[in-house]
Amino acid sequence: MAPKLEATRRRIDALESDPSRKNSFVPYGIDRHSAQVELEGRKYLMMSGYSYCGLGGDERVVAAAKAAVEQYGTGAHGVRALAGSTPLHEELEAEVARFLGRESALVFGSGYAANVGTIGALCGPGDTVFIDKYDHASIVDGCKLSGATVTRFRHNDPNHLDQRLRAASPDGVRLVVVDSVYSMDGDIAPLPELREVCDAHNALLMVDEAHALGVIGRTGRGIEEHFDDTVHVDVKLGTLSKGIPSMGGWVVGSPDLIRHLRYHARPFLFSAALAPAQVGAALEALRILDREPWRVAHIQDQSAKLRAVLTEAGMRTLASETAVVPVVAGTDEQAYDYATACRRAGIIGLPVVSPAVPNTLARLRIAVTARHSEADIEFAGQALLEAARECRLIPATAAV
Repeated sequence: MAPKLEATRRRIDALESDPSRKNSFVPYGIDRHSAQVELEGRKYLMMSGYSYCGLGGDERVVAAAKAAVEQYGTGAHGVRALAGSTPLHEELEAEVARFLGRESALVFGSGYAANVGTIGALCGPGDTVFIDKYDHASIVDGCKLSGATVTRFRHNDPNHLDQRLRAASPDGVRLVVVDSVYSMDGDIAPLPELREVCDAHNALLMVDEAHALGVIGRTGRGIEEHFDDTVHVDVKLGTLSKGIPSMGGWVVGSPDLIRHLRYHARPFLFSAALAPAQVGAALEALRILDREPWRVAHIQDQSAKLRAVLTEAGMRTLASETAVVPVVAGTDEQAYDYATACRRAGIIGLPVVSPAVPNTLARLRIAVTARHSEADIEFAGQALLEAARECRLIPATAAV
């Protein structure tokens, strides 16, 4: 074990060689009423947070969490199959299903658990799972733990998926799993083409909406709405910790599917139920998002403006078309240099480095939220370009 521990120490020490370069596990002070955070007595504009809908500090959400604690206490009484279920859990599941246009829903302890549990409940030895090269780690881990054969296809490439399906065994369950919005690139899965390929090969299509709920579609209902509800998926799941500012994961589908997951998804069956505060907060946030779709439009408008400012100045934002805006720096070291320069310019833009992304495509993962004002986005664009010029990622004469 010692060599592994030493390798980790050396890597972190090299990237975070002094306190100004520390980016992992930083305890930011949160301002509930703005997009700012506090670090060592200074205010910064947070540009790498996940709370897309800007509801984390909303008084209505906080009040709902408090009310849930007042009624149900601070923790669950066990797993959902035994003493852990409450009427509040069932109310949340009904709201998730209604919001996403399905008959039934099941809420897990996390989005990670939802992916691992769902894949493991649907597939096993003798089955085949086909996953996009850029799928989230929870999807990859769910595949490994299921015991099914795992086949990868090129990112957002339906033709390559078609080839993989043709070459695979026709026996058993054939499940294709993709993210709807990819968390590091900000691009969207080509759902109509994927659906066509899956139908041609009698394969199920499962989509992880973790970074899509509240972000894409006219009212934030995700990838099906993004494609005008002309195409549907067989299994849809996501999280309650990003667009919805709580904790937990969800799966929606037919009553038969949800019944099967209740009894066969091990992370659900053997984990304590969500705490009441989390359930209450998630339930209220979903209802607010339903009533306030302007939040989704704001995210989409402001992320498009920020992308335009960056790309016009020569920064690479890859194929982003959502609230997730990757700003490529180059090597891991360059990404840390860039993050440090951004902090000096007044914003927090956090680096994503290898092995999460290729070492040549290390980046800042920027995220636009409904909490960001137009002035915030203008300031962020100026800061990102100022830092990029300082790090020589763009010429010193590049326009702001």
